[in-house]
Amino acid sequence: MLKKIFLSRKSYILHMMIFLTMWTLFTLYPNPYRLVVTVHRFFEPAISPSAVKDILPEVKDLSPAEIEAYVIKKIPYQFDWQTYGLPLYFPTAEEAIVHGRGDCKGRFVVLASIFEALEIPYTQSFSLSHFWVHYEGKVETKLEASSNALLLRTEEGTKLQIPKEDLKEIYETLKEGFWDYMPLHRRTLFVAGLPLTILMGILSRKKLKKLSKN
Repeated sequence: MLKKIFLSRKSYILHMMIFLTMWTLFTLYPNPYRLVVTVHRFFEPAISPSAVKDILPEVKDLSPAEIEAYVIKKIPYQFDWQTYGLPLYFPTAEEAIVHGRGDCKGRFVVLASIFEALEIPYTQSFSLSHFWVHYEGKVETKLEASSNALLLRTEEGTKLQIPKEDLKEIYETLKEGFWDYMPLHRRTLFVAGLPLTILMGILSRKKLKKLSKN
């Protein structure tokens, strides 16, 4: 009997964890496929030289730094919540161009696509809070310093390193992108997940107590 009660308790705790996980997932990603796609593109960004063919005549005679400035101007910065209605989304080059706005990931994939189309060597640089393209002659900034990168990827391979990015800046960047720009209705649903899970746990516990008395 005790074993049965113990297993029942483990079961309702597991149910609570599953409920909270599913609630959070579908609140943030009503279409979970877009989360799967985003995770995949972290490993294989959707860089496409063909997607930028209409842009090439405007940039083919520019220096890499001038091309980067062109992309920054062409794609004004906007968080994923505003552009795609998601906390985190890694677009294709086509999507970034069509939307005409985006965060560092959108700029990254468009710039990398242009560089590949023009056969300009570059390095894909990923930190814990930022994505950027490094190229010969690029002036490093506090945000886009090679020492901040967690991952550096070139045609020769991928290099992992311990990033030296400031933890406070990482937190502030992620908080702004995830929480500050989250739509009110999604934020309400997100916050409601925990009390609903606790309520479900209380009801399950009451049911468990009734079971133990029988």
